[in-house]
Amino acid sequence: MEQWFLMEPPLFQVLCLHELTANTNMACPLRCGRKRLEYNPLIVDEMSDSALEEAMRAEAVRILMKHPYERRPEGCSQRAMGLGSNLVIGDNYSHPQFRIETPEEMGLKKGMNYEWYAREVESMSDNGGGGEDETDEREAGGGDQGKGDKGEGQGDRHRDLAELWDEDDLTAIQINEIIASTKSWGSLGGDIAEILQNSLKAKIDWRHIFAGFRASVISSRRKLTRMKPNRRTGFQNMGSVRQFDTKMLVAVDVSGSIPTKSLQYFYGVINSAFRYGFQKIDVIQFDCGITAVQSLKKVIKTTPVIGRGGTSFQEPVDYAHEHGYDGLVILTDGYAPEPMIPDGFKTGILWVCENEMCLKTHKEWMEKSGRTCVMQLG
Repeated sequence: MEQWFLMEPPLFQVLCLHELTANTNMACPLRCGRKRLEYNPLIVDEMSDSALEEAMRAEAVRILMKHPYERRPEGCSQRAMGLGSNLVIGDNYSHPQFRIETPEEMGLKKGMNYEWYAREVESMSDNGGGGEDETDEREAGGGDQGKGDKGEGQGDRHRDLAELWDEDDLTAIQINEIIASTKSWGSLGGDIAEILQNSLKAKIDWRHIFAGFRASVISSRRKLTRMKPNRRTGFQNMGSVRQFDTKMLVAVDVSGSIPTKSLQYFYGVINSAFRYGFQKIDVIQFDCGITAVQSLKKVIKTTPVIGRGGTSFQEPVDYAHEHGYDGLVILTDGYAPEPMIPDGFKTGILWVCENEMCLKTHKEWMEKSGRTCVMQLG
């Protein structure tokens, strides 16, 4: 750390944001999150100084990329998050005592973002591939160290690595300030420095848009009650309370142009809505017509997909108008004609596009009828 003060300013500064804490109950040598940098002394004692420096460098880069604080992939386990993060930075670490997995070792494309790798790892686990046994020899920490005192072998390292990760806007802002003020990037390659600088650019996070969209379409009903005094006359007249309610419709594009993985992620978006205070969500599947209707009151794990034909946005717009919904969220790739908005249409629309390219292609006409955002980050 003393050497990094002069030689590696950004690495030194982000680690100084964290409290150094010993923890023998983890299977990785170092991990970060919740403003802590935790180390396992039972593992670290067996590492050379150069290996420990590589491990610290990996955690510092992980913090600079804000994996522990800003970018929590929806529907991914802690293990998938930890391994997905490793795949982003793995090409930079090949110390004999500290190796990190690379995309080639996992049979995945190079140069993808953290969220993409995490979802691929989760998918491989769901399909019976990429399991614990396959990656035991390549787990974070490398070499023979890493077992700690858990007695459970090496299979828990990735899960432990991401155990402290949670979204923290304040810490993310502090990290952004460090990135913005950095003039010398030390040993960090130009490609990593460019990625970090680009991360300062405003990104559209559908989760924040989703939370704000609920507030913008929330409706209230006024109900008279004897239990509350009237603001003007006291208990002489009945007071009133407002019961808040939001009637929300989510329309899922199940046309043939939508990959199965995107459909799985679409339903991850729907499940996340329950965290923002929705008590019930009506969901329809559509292609060139309405193919399925569901009313959800809790998180769902799987759902059959009915359709896979062409696409017409007119169907969900007309359905929302006819049934008097307050808000309509359309999950799509955007490849269909612009819908005609009916007269007297009062439903707020949120277009959630599959990726950045789809958003750029269709944003202009989508914004005529509602708000827009993209699912994928990074």
